[in-house]
This record gives sequence, structure tokens and C-alpha cells, in this order.
Amino acid sequence: MVRQIFAEFLAGIGLFAIAEGLTANHVPCPSAHDRARNRHRSGIAWSKSAVRVILTNPRYTGRQVWNKQRNDEVLLDVDDVAMGHTGVMRWNARAKWMVSKDITHEPLIDDATFEQAQAILQRRGRGTGGQTSDSAPATRTSSGA
Repeated sequence: MVRQIFAEFLAGIGLFAIAEGLTANHVPCPSAHDRARNRHRSGIAWSKSAVRVILTNPRYTGRQVWNKQRNDEVLLDVDDVAMGHTGVMRWNARAKWMVSKDITHEPLIDDATFEQAQAILQRRGRGTGGQTSDSAPATRTSSGA
């Protein structure tokens, strides 16, 4: 599916049309594939955001990615600190992501395809969805993990 999503996107098909096509062809959406992790989602259909997340994920180039999210501690009640805090997962800016220079697993797409998709997303706006795209992610050798 990942290769198909990239191919359709590079052929000029939009995020919504790709999502609709996958749903119409009865391809399970990511949240339907793993119901245990996605009990809060219906799992009925593909969304534009699911397609966008796939298109912006450098792991499909065969590289490892670290530091995409962080766990922030947030007070349960700012007026009563004694109540404690809870952990909240938040996205880091793309510039804070660490991407291996080395290929760590079999790539589903090549670097050129990934970069073409990023360029199209940037031209269209909202290239990284809810994450800010301050600049390209940092790179590191996979042995530095």
C-alpha cells in the first residue's frame, strides 16, 4: 500500500482522493489494522491525515527514525500541585527528528520518490500535517543509536 500511495500522489492524485480510493477498495486503514492501539478510532475508512502521515514518514526509505515524539508532564490541576501530573505525548518539530544515514531495513520507496512527495506537500502547504516542518530532520549513523 505504501508504494501505491506514493505512486498515486506523485501522479497528481490528492490526499482525499487517495484515501477515498483505498476505502472504496476495502483496504483496511491503519487504525483498523491494529485495533488494540486504536480503540478510540472507528477504523471504518482512510483519512487524509493517515495518507499524509505515510507520505511524510522517512522510515519508508529504509532508515530508522528517533525522537518523533516526546512525553511532557502536565499538572492534573494547576491550582492543586499535590494532585500530581500525567504524561502527554506530543510531536517534536521535524528538525528535532533523528534519521539514520544508513539503511537499517528494506526500503519501500527510494529517496528520490520521498523527496518528490515532500516537495509537492510543501508546495501545497501543510506538508507535515500537525507537525511543524522547521527544517529537515537531523541525521546520524545507525550505529550511534
